[in-house]
This record gives sequence, structure tokens and C-alpha cells, in this order.
Amino acid sequence: MAQISIDYFSSSLMRTTTIDILLPFDSMDDALGTDWEMRSDEKGWDRRPYPPERPPFKTLYLLHGITGNHADWISESRIRSWAAARNLAVVMPSGYNAFYLDQPESHNFYGRFVGQELINVTRRILPLSTQREDTFIGGISMGAYGALRAGFKYCETFGSVISLSSAMIADNIEDVINNDVFFLSRSFLESTFGDLSQLVGSDKDPARLAADLVYCNRPRPRVFMACGNADPLAYPNRVLADRLRGVGLEVEYRELDGGHDWDLWNVALPQALDWLGL
Repeated sequence: MAQISIDYFSSSLMRTTTIDILLPFDSMDDALGTDWEMRSDEKGWDRRPYPPERPPFKTLYLLHGITGNHADWISESRIRSWAAARNLAVVMPSGYNAFYLDQPESHNFYGRFVGQELINVTRRILPLSTQREDTFIGGISMGAYGALRAGFKYCETFGSVISLSSAMIADNIEDVINNDVFFLSRSFLESTFGDLSQLVGSDKDPARLAADLVYCNRPRPRVFMACGNADPLAYPNRVLADRLRGVGLEVEYRELDGGHDWDLWNVALPQALDWLGL
């Protein structure tokens, strides 16, 4: 499993951004096989080139949560070993605290970044599959919200969406405002989502985006959702899962023991990867 860090200049963000990538193009078994052939026949060992040719990789784009960055998944989870076992490439960008939404005033088009540019850039650089059914997006908390929005808005790109403890606050955003916590303060939420009274039914509302793609007969991503039963976000996640099913999407929803933390996500993510069929 190769671990790669790439800095490149983003058109959507108009600055250099960093992405971490896990690419399972190499393995110990392949290396041992090549080494054995070299030692058995020093003149003919190159008949088995290393690393071997492989088809383009299925790819999961993983989005971090609030206050996080691209390094969270590698430092807080076993994504490296899970991806290696499933021959899965994983791309992990930074979305800062922007909820993966476009912010035109400051030229921070995070929605376009994760929904379009990041896919184009990584496919140009790396041997990734360009097939919709091989391309997935997922995340935790803020990143789960971003994954749902991107998965529905760019449904021609993503075949499946993984949403773990989604920060789904659109339906009751006035109730969650708490000026003691910066990311729940009115000023932060308004700077991120705009007019809060217009949030429900906008293109920042995943439920509306899901209904639109069904109404317009666009491709329908499969959705895996999980949340901790002790998480305050459990109820809105449950409601969202029902709403997505109600408009015709295939949704797997699981409520697991736990809260809003990495203990829960490290249980939920392998289940999601199994659900993908990997």
C-alpha cells in the first residue's frame, strides 16, 4: 500500500491544497514472488515485472469532520489496512471548516472542489477507475454532510455515498444555534450556509437534492448511513434516511452503540466498506 501526499494548485480554491492518497498498487506477496523469481533465475526474473499491472482502482473519496484535515483518517483510523484488504484507493482532501460548500465571495468553492475538480485531478495523476460504479464518496459529521450533498449534486460521478454521523441540521438549524461553540454560533452558520431561513429546500439541503435527482431521472447513488444511538444527531439522521427512502433512493441505515467520535466511526466504516461489496 503506497501512501502519497500531493500538493497542487486548486482552481476551485485558488491556492495550494494538500491531499493524502492510499494506493494499493504494491503488496508484500507480489514483492516476495518477484524476489523468489529473481533468486531462482537471475537472467529471467524480469519476466515478472514489479509491481504487476493492475486494472484501474475503485476509489473512495473520504471527507473529514469539523476542525479536521486530510490527515485525520490515517491518524485516527485503520483505513490503510482496510483499504489494502479490499484493493481500494482512498483519497483524503482538506475541506477546512467550510462544510464542503461553495463560498463564491471568498472564492472557496469547496463543493465544486470535492464534487468535480478533485476527481478530475486524481484521475489524471493516478490509475483510478473512471466508472461511476467504482467511485464512492464518504465522510464523518461535517464530512458526511458534504458527502451526501456532493453525492447527490454530482450523482453522475458517484455510485455510492457513505454518511457516518452526518451533521444534518438543515431542518432544525434554529434549534441547534449555540453561541458558546463557534461552529454552532449564528455568525458561523450564517457565513457558511447563508440565510438560514432559506436553507431548507435549497441546494444545500441534501433531502431536496435527492428529490430533484429522482424527479429529473438522474442516476441514483446507493446510500449507507450510520450513527451512534447516543449521538444527538441520531434522530435527524434517522429522519433523513426515511426521507431519502421516501423519494426512491436505496438506503442502508444502521444505528450503532456509541456517540459522535472515532470509536463509533472505526466500527461503522468497515461495515460501510463491506456494504459496498469490497
